Amino acid sequence: MLLNDDVAGFNSPKKKVALTLTFMQGPKVAEWTKGIRAWLLQFTPAQNTEDLWNEFLVEFALRFQDTQAHQKARTKLQTLHMKMPEIDIYVVEFEKLVRKANYTLGSPEMNQHFIAGLPMFIAEDVLKDPEPTTYPEILRKALASIHAKQTIWALYKRGNQSQPNNYRPPQNNWRPQNFPQRPNLPPSNY
Repeated sequence: MLLNDDVAGFNSPKKKVALTLTFMQGPKVAEWTKGIRAWLLQFTPAQNTEDLWNEFLVEFALRFQDTQAHQKARTKLQTLHMKMPEIDIYVVEFEKLVRKANYTLGSPEMNQHFIAGLPMFIAEDVLKDPEPTTYPEILRKALASIHAKQTIWALYKRGNQSQPNNYRPPQNNWRPQNFPQRPNLPPSNY
């Protein structure tokens, strides 16, 4: 309705409901939308107030809301763990689940839960002194730790597979070039 905000009549709550119903299609919603249309026709122009739109939103939420959403989010939150080095994916998923579970992001419990979902070697870095007390501080230390680990891993790739090993150990018959060989002298009698 934002596009039609300045068009006379389009900011009508009754028209907003009618327009919304046109986007809802399919056999699973057909009976509900039919009932809402019948309900909508009962209103007089004087009853075309914001309360009509608000009542529609309540009815919509009651009909289509996932009643198990909070519990599903809490269950997922219990099993959420970061996979190295995907901190961005972990943070987005963690914050989404905290909201869906109706928890408070930044509460001490959620801060501890965030840390518990980190790999142990990252959590150890996060909890080093000075120990963070807020969610942004925890996040900042986690990001710094992951960045440091990635830098170290890039510098010391396991086995240095990208760089060929040209070193060969010296052979028993190795002699420096351009260096005269020692003559074979008889053993000394000193």
